[in-house]
Amino acid sequence: MSLQQFIADNRPEIIKRTRARIAGHSSPRPNELEMEHGVPFFLSELLAQFATVLRDEAARDPAQRRASSLPSEANIARSGALHGQNLGKFGFGIEQVVRDYGDVCQAVTELADEEGATVTAAEFHTLNRCLDSAIAGAVTSWSQEREKSLVKGEGRRDRRLLTLVDAAAVSLGALRGGRVGSGSDTAAVVEECLVEMRSILADPKRPND
Repeated sequence: MSLQQFIADNRPEIIKRTRARIAGHSSPRPNELEMEHGVPFFLSELLAQFATVLRDEAARDPAQRRASSLPSEANIARSGALHGQNLGKFGFGIEQVVRDYGDVCQAVTELADEEGATVTAAEFHTLNRCLDSAIAGAVTSWSQEREKSLVKGEGRRDRRLLTLVDAAAVSLGALRGGRVGSGSDTAAVVEECLVEMRSILADPKRPND
C-alpha cells in the first residue's frame, strides 16, 4: 500500500491521534475553538496536500525524483503560512505551529507502524520534505506578521531582533529534533534570520526604522 493510499484510508484516525497529541501538550494549552474548528480543518487540508504531493512524486520520471521541489509543495508552504497566521489569532506562538506539524508526522508514522503498512523510504522522505516546507512557510509568515505589528520608534530595532531570534531558535529546534535536515527549507530560514540580524546590528544609522 502506498503512503498516499494509507493516508487516504486512515485520515480520520490520523486526525484523531494528532488532535490527542495536541490536546496533551501542557503548554501552551489549545483552547476549545482551536480544537473544534482550527485543528480539524488544518489537518484535513494538510493530509490532502500530502497525498497530492505523494501522487505527483509517484508520477514523476524516476530520474527526476531527487530534483527540485514539485509545484504542489508550494501549496504545503502556503498552508503552513496560513496555519501560522490562524494560530496567531488564537494567541499561540510559533513553537505551537511547528509542534503541530511534528504531531502530524508522529501520528502518521506511529499508525503505519502499528498497522504494518508497507511504506517505502522514498515516501517517508517525501512526507518529511513536505513537513519541512510547511514549517518553513509557517515560521516565515509568523515573522512577517509579527514585524508588521511593530511601530516605528524607540525599541523597534530590538523587537525586530527578538523576532528574528525567536524564528531562528524555533527553526533550529526543528533541525535538532530531527524533523528536517541541514539542507532543508527550514535550515534556510535559520540562515536568513542570521543574515538579517547581522545586517541590523551592522547598521547603527537606522536603529528604529
